[in-house]
Amino acid sequence: METIFKHIFIAGLGLSIAACESAEVPKTKTPKLLDSLESLTIEALRGRDYNSSITIEAFDTDSCVGDHDLEVLPSMAGKYGSYMASFRSEGLRQYARITVPEASPPADGYPFILFLHGWIGKDKAPDYSIGCRPENLYYSELTDGFARAGYAVLAPGYRGHASVNDHPAEGIEYLEAFDQGSSLATQFYAVDALNFVAGLPEVQSSKFPDQSFKLDMSRFFMIGHSQGGDAGLTFLAVVGEGRFEHLIPNHTELWSGTFFDRLAALEEMKPVSMTSEAFLSGDGSWNGTAIGRNGEVNVNFLFAFPPDWIETPNPDEWTWQKESWSEPNVKSAVKTSAAAMYHELREGVEGLDQVSFQIEEDGQNGFSIRHDSRVSRVYPRIGGYEYPEFLSENMTFHVPEKDYYSRVAWNQDLCDRIMKQAGDCDLIVYPHNNHSMRASPHSWFSPEGTPDGYPQMIANMLEKFETYQKEIP
Repeated sequence: METIFKHIFIAGLGLSIAACESAEVPKTKTPKLLDSLESLTIEALRGRDYNSSITIEAFDTDSCVGDHDLEVLPSMAGKYGSYMASFRSEGLRQYARITVPEASPPADGYPFILFLHGWIGKDKAPDYSIGCRPENLYYSELTDGFARAGYAVLAPGYRGHASVNDHPAEGIEYLEAFDQGSSLATQFYAVDALNFVAGLPEVQSSKFPDQSFKLDMSRFFMIGHSQGGDAGLTFLAVVGEGRFEHLIPNHTELWSGTFFDRLAALEEMKPVSMTSEAFLSGDGSWNGTAIGRNGEVNVNFLFAFPPDWIETPNPDEWTWQKESWSEPNVKSAVKTSAAAMYHELREGVEGLDQVSFQIEEDGQNGFSIRHDSRVSRVYPRIGGYEYPEFLSENMTFHVPEKDYYSRVAWNQDLCDRIMKQAGDCDLIVYPHNNHSMRASPHSWFSPEGTPDGYPQMIANMLEKFETYQKEIP
């Protein structure tokens, strides 16, 4: 309700007085970020066009790892330079890191790797270095290793990630709206990656500050980690089976990919990071199984290993962990996760203002979610996990054995479905490793002597890339 003042002139007295009345003034409706949930389905993304214009903004560094001694590809002695570039995706100014070998390119240009990074989070995204910072070797080793091996490494930061010349990338509002609850952020990241790669042929003729630069589009490889694995899978489903032949990688390596049935993840994955009931045995202790020492079974047991940064899975020893794993049980955790998802959908997607869900009891301690039909009808069509028919290009899944974000069974299921569609997929499991493909310092997670899988994974990737280069005529 808004009060409106009107000035009324009274004839003969020459007076003007203010009269007030109340009236309903329609409020301007703020547009939502997503015009429909359907627009993120694989069918809709395959129907789009992708393009961008890439501009080199600044030279950044000649070493992503500084003076660190590395185990990753230590025999590679090549040098490189790393640049920051800008491009637009859906009208948003974004940034990418382009790391280029110092050696002169082959006649057809450098073979190159598109690297799709994992979750950074909206708070850290504006300061993200896009995989090249000596004080943070998490991705820097990968960039350094492949660049020294003679590959250009191209890494889009995605919307809202990174800053150049004190100007942050545009699109941070997408992280604020869809970062975790709805599991939709990766689909926007896939769109950003598609637009970025579509602009690469144009950048081949551009001049870098210190060297000429050319990419060999026939020797294009892709690596995706964690959320980047999900974005990469969507990328492949969009370009596959003749849709965008010029954007198809020769080979893809997905590492700890968080791709799964998004609705099932509410019940099977998210509770592991929210409640101890998800990984304890029936007597309330942790032993890696659902069965307690007294034979009692935890019927809500989901996965034996929470993330190793929990330090100890035994609640009797917890201090700070109590706040992070604060939900009393799996049912409560599922309800909280679903509420967060539906809140993001109502706030960010046109036409979903009234969507809701119900938790239904299903026998003793059992329950299930009844999803709104507007959600359950569309969610299975978002992401590449349910589209093996579009994933026939060869790929490898690298899976840590004890990663609840990227379970071996989920990866194996997808790989099997791809093979049934005459695709080419293989899977490598790294025993007792965590989501980062490292051995844990905690013996309950990684037995003593467990090697880090990371160096071997990078070596496996390089071997595959070299093999597929040789096979290209």
